[in-house]
Amino acid sequence: MKRKLIISDLDGTLLNNQHKVSKLNQRSIKKFISDGGLFTFATGRMEETTLPFLEQLDITLPIISYNGARLFCPVDKKVLYEDSMLVSPEIWKIILDPQHEYGVVIYKDNQPSTLNKNAIIEKFEQKEEINCKLGSLDSFIDTPISKILLIAEKETNYAKDSNLIKIEQGILNNSNDYTTVFSESNYLEILPVGTSKGKGVNRLIRYLDIKDLYSIGIGDNLNDISLLESVDLGIAVENAQQELKQKANKVLDTSNDEDAVAHVIEYIVGNKEDKQSQIKTIET
Repeated sequence: MKRKLIISDLDGTLLNNQHKVSKLNQRSIKKFISDGGLFTFATGRMEETTLPFLEQLDITLPIISYNGARLFCPVDKKVLYEDSMLVSPEIWKIILDPQHEYGVVIYKDNQPSTLNKNAIIEKFEQKEEINCKLGSLDSFIDTPISKILLIAEKETNYAKDSNLIKIEQGILNNSNDYTTVFSESNYLEILPVGTSKGKGVNRLIRYLDIKDLYSIGIGDNLNDISLLESVDLGIAVENAQQELKQKANKVLDTSNDEDAVAHVIEYIVGNKEDKQSQIKTIET
């Protein structure tokens, strides 16, 4: 029998709208692991902000962090793989568009920094429970960076922020050295070229080196497309963006606020459709 590996996104998928793991999700994940299942995260977050969830769920497998830029072992507190990028003054000029106010978070050496602690950054710090170090632009020119996060003020249900789209297009039109992805409608992430959660999945599976492994990915947003495409079974939660649902093998009738991951585990372990029809096949 194949061993089952579940790789779940955090925000909007495993975490509810209060950014917590529900009691049902916690019980289901722990039972899944104790019965021999494999469970881990694939997230855009830095490792530090995942530690409470790792401890809460007794996760020992490496996690995919920074949207695939890093593979981190929580047991040894060690980075197993890491991608980084150099950002030139020309690209920084595009990123730091003076016409619109947004938050800029720069991840270097596992330390989040910002160039301006405005209200957007302060709100982000509260959400992530982190402190962004105030730095100068000179510290981030042509030096290895894990990722840059641009945050627009308002989040919409599905439409990407139009100003961030313009910045994204400017970056991609002027360089082939970066990968960009929207992790939320108002979050634009700039990553080392080729970086994705899917690449992280491939690294993780090679690292585990387990014969007859069956992988399941769960997500909600556009940065989860590569995750779902890199596993044997890709599942979207009910609150997922439509574009992700179209890429999924299956989609849930339950959202991140309705114990979605617990329903996936019930489906996977039982190898049949949930009695309450929580999972349905996507027609493609």
